[in-house]
Amino acid sequence: MEVILGLFFFLVVFGSIITTFVAIFQIISNDFNGSKGLWIIISMVGIIGPILYLTKGRRLIIKREHKEILNKDRSSSQKQYYIDLIYELDIKVKLFFGFSIFLLIFGYSARFFDLYFFWESKPLGFALLLIALVIILRKDITTRKNQKLKNIWSHIGFWLITFILFVKVLMLVILPNSDAYNAAKIYIENNSDLKAEIGEIIRHTILPSGSIQITTDSKGTYGSASISLIIKGKNKFIEQTIYLGKTPNEDWTVITTE
Repeated sequence: MEVILGLFFFLVVFGSIITTFVAIFQIISNDFNGSKGLWIIISMVGIIGPILYLTKGRRLIIKREHKEILNKDRSSSQKQYYIDLIYELDIKVKLFFGFSIFLLIFGYSARFFDLYFFWESKPLGFALLLIALVIILRKDITTRKNQKLKNIWSHIGFWLITFILFVKVLMLVILPNSDAYNAAKIYIENNSDLKAEIGEIIRHTILPSGSIQITTDSKGTYGSASISLIIKGKNKFIEQTIYLGKTPNEDWTVITTE
């Protein structure tokens, strides 16, 4: 029952947040038969604001076709440019972006309200959000190129996020196949303090936020690694980062955790 109530509360909060964002965008991008500033503030007031917008504020919106919006203001303002960019995005991209935000909010809410279900939604949502941003930035670059606008920052953002995605995918390939990860698994399985805290360990999920470094010289091989995991027990879930080290005389051993 506690989990069901938590999920219901989360859905209400998430729906309110989405409604608030939609309300603000609709009020800004259309004519409005009232005070735009006042209704933007009203739509941001907790759960009540979105309800007031849906029941009353939405009726005050005077919708215009996108072409009319473009014709009304032909200035090259950043605000107008990004409104146009959002309008031109494919509906699938918008849904993909919204789904990534949903997973992120669910992931943080599950941790905040101690809901021990689908904690992977947080890293998955973050990864999907990065992919959505890459798609949007690619669209931004193409649009700016067609309109002969500067796109240096769009290129920087695109390649930076692409690099971050590449590193995360690389970590998900390298870490699970490393000796450091095997040492971390053995540590988890035999850690009595951890079992006392979260109960009998059911399974764990590796996160793409770790790192591993190995160097070799005349004395032998040295290494350091950090492996982040979602550890699921019968009583609760926790996220834990395990730091390991390796020397020529010792195999991978756990140094500390946090």
